Amino acid sequence: PVLNKWISEAKIKGSYAKVGNTLTGFPYLTNFGNAAYGNISGLGATGVGNPLLQWETSEKWDGGIDLGIYRNRIDLTVDYFVNNVNNLVLAVPTPLSAGIPTGSGVTTNSGGTISQNIGTLNNRGIELSLGGNVIQNKDFTWNLSVNYSFVKNKITALYPIGGVPTKTLTDGNYDLIRVGDPIHIIWGYRSAGVNSQNGNPMFYKADGTLVQVNLQTTNTGVIYAASSKDDGTLGAKSSLAATDMTKLGDGVPTWFGGIYNTFSYKGIGLEFMFRYSGGNRIMNVTRQDVLFNMKFQNNGSEILNRWTHAGQVTDVPKVYYGQDANISQSNIGNSRFVEDGSYLKLQNILLSYTLDPKLLTWSNGNIRSVKVFVQAQNLHTWTKYKGADPENISTAGVDNAVSPQIRSVSAGLSVGF
Repeated sequence: PVLNKWISEAKIKGSYAKVGNTLTGFPYLTNFGNAAYGNISGLGATGVGNPLLQWETSEKWDGGIDLGIYRNRIDLTVDYFVNNVNNLVLAVPTPLSAGIPTGSGVTTNSGGTISQNIGTLNNRGIELSLGGNVIQNKDFTWNLSVNYSFVKNKITALYPIGGVPTKTLTDGNYDLIRVGDPIHIIWGYRSAGVNSQNGNPMFYKADGTLVQVNLQTTNTGVIYAASSKDDGTLGAKSSLAATDMTKLGDGVPTWFGGIYNTFSYKGIGLEFMFRYSGGNRIMNVTRQDVLFNMKFQNNGSEILNRWTHAGQVTDVPKVYYGQDANISQSNIGNSRFVEDGSYLKLQNILLSYTLDPKLLTWSNGNIRSVKVFVQAQNLHTWTKYKGADPENISTAGVDNAVSPQIRSVSAGLSVGF
């Protein structure tokens, strides 16, 4: 009897599907662009396409339960899903001897890349949805809908070379694709802050030892060992190698969802929706290369905290003209510019008033309804992220001069005849 009172309806469900994912861009076509032939301008290949590419294939399994609670006033849905993506399309690097043109984001010690169906990816997670009539009486109603998704993905295989499986694949300047990790992990050097005695930027090597980038008038940009953050002495010459790079965070959100509310009271209506997302990190290239430059240009307010005298403790190195690349490690992942991408956004709010039909009798039925409203979109974002918009980043978790979403406010009149 208690179960019948609270659980009005229960349904167990399951599904299986196999679908193709369309490819973005034109990876199957060879691209051409401006190129120089000696001192003569002309056209040349900027990327080699692969006409044998196939769609990525998603094999999806889903199981869950739908519950109607308290006379179906509240609906609860719980789903668990597994999605195996086969024939994943990734840019495979080629040797210089292959003559493949080098595009952006390709290291100088290799040739260009060709997109191939070479990877497999596993997605699994849960989806929750809760909604219903919280309050419902003659004059006032409140409807609430909340959904939450948690997704965990993992690269399970890449391509083999000579029969040996490849474990890693460079994905641009800031990301790495590695078997056993989520797709698009941010990859780079760990910042150790600033040397309080000389203002040099400092980094950790793979073994945990400290190094500093020299910003003195001689041997500028050369990396030296450092005994501590408070010792300004330049130790033995050292280096920051590819082997010193490490994982700095996941570029893809792991949880996200929304909250939707509607209120009504005697013709007055109020609706608002929040969206949220998190579990990811963002490589803020805009802050790294644009808002922290070493030239006579506009700069970010962060530059006000720069090191200026011995003994000063700060995380902003001293200013040294033209040393942007050495100070910030431009075009390389740097933990100093990797930030939390979590946010809560007030996406939409709508306030309306619907005229009482009794006040429309003068129209002899020609006018059925009159409604006035005002609404705002993308009203506010709560986040610790320092960039313009934590939502408008690339799928690789990179903010490279992105534009924020437009905030708009509008008002209107709706008349039904």
